Amino acid sequence: MPILPTSSTPRILENQPLKPFTTFKIGGPARYFARIGTCQELLDALKFARSESLPVFVLGGGSNVLISDERLDALVLHPSNEGITLLHENAERIRVSIEAAETWDRFVACAVERNWWGVENLSHIPGQTGAALVQNIGAYGQQISDVLESAEVMDLATGERKIFQREELGLAYRRSIFNTTHKGRYFIARITLQLSREPRRNLSYSDVRLWFEKLGVREPSLDQIRQAIIAIRDRKFPFPREEKGGNAGSFFKNLIVNEKEYMDLEHRFQTHWNAEALDRLRMIRNKFSEPSGIKIPTAFLIEVCGLKGLRVGGAQVNEAQPLVILNQGGATARDVLTLARRIRQTIYAKMGLRVAIEPELVGFSPETLNEFLAFE
Repeated sequence: MPILPTSSTPRILENQPLKPFTTFKIGGPARYFARIGTCQELLDALKFARSESLPVFVLGGGSNVLISDERLDALVLHPSNEGITLLHENAERIRVSIEAAETWDRFVACAVERNWWGVENLSHIPGQTGAALVQNIGAYGQQISDVLESAEVMDLATGERKIFQREELGLAYRRSIFNTTHKGRYFIARITLQLSREPRRNLSYSDVRLWFEKLGVREPSLDQIRQAIIAIRDRKFPFPREEKGGNAGSFFKNLIVNEKEYMDLEHRFQTHWNAEALDRLRMIRNKFSEPSGIKIPTAFLIEVCGLKGLRVGGAQVNEAQPLVILNQGGATARDVLTLARRIRQTIYAKMGLRVAIEPELVGFSPETLNEFLAFE
């Protein structure tokens, strides 16, 4: 049984601009580009890449990438296989298969409409379903790994089909084998999730809890939770829309520090910042302490360093949620990296912490990456 439906040879385009295929609305052209919706299209595209001695790069919904302004010397594969298939249901559980190119938020809306619990807190996250698995998306107490059963993939080197079970995928905070140990090796075709028919409300995050406390609602419905998440996210993470410019969601990862690193940070706050900032840091410690360490929100560090609203060219730190860098119109990849460098170096100089970039950086030379990512 083919991993994707069998069909005709793909149309391969030359010098296709990648900007329209990213939520950042940034990126130069690809030397070659092909939409992939079937098994045969993928096999033929891989054959073409081998004949031209070209690397291949899979670009899904483009919601977690920053692509260079220069031409990407590769064959870019853009998944186009959409669809949602109910595999099995009973009184308690749902098994559902989602094609990799299916818009993630469209699937969440479908699940909520059908009263399937388990992904409602992941509402309003842009991008395709395959890309959602790559970075193990998470928000407001849920992660895709909580409901994942398996993933069907094709090996880009051999063309072989493989099914990975959840425990084989190395899933952790913003991590999977697809962005770590097996990065660039597989084309994700579809994923299978197990959802619940029974209510499993996750209102643990303060923003969500306070939303329903203000409404006086103790047991919100699935749709009420989805609408609340959409409203909360829209205040902080502008959903990428053509008329509003673009962004890649959170541009920086949050930090996990150990006890010694936290005490060093607290000492810096005592030395360089006022009592209010120190009190906020201590509140964060009490709120986000966990077995792996103490989570320090990078948005808090950006704010304390006075970097909210900072702008370079067309790129600007979002005022409402400074984890997000906005393309305010005409931003280049270099604008974004210059802004990110100033933020990371400022935090490192003032707090001794190395903040990591979350989106994948595509098409940049080693020299450019060293220029913008080095702390010294």
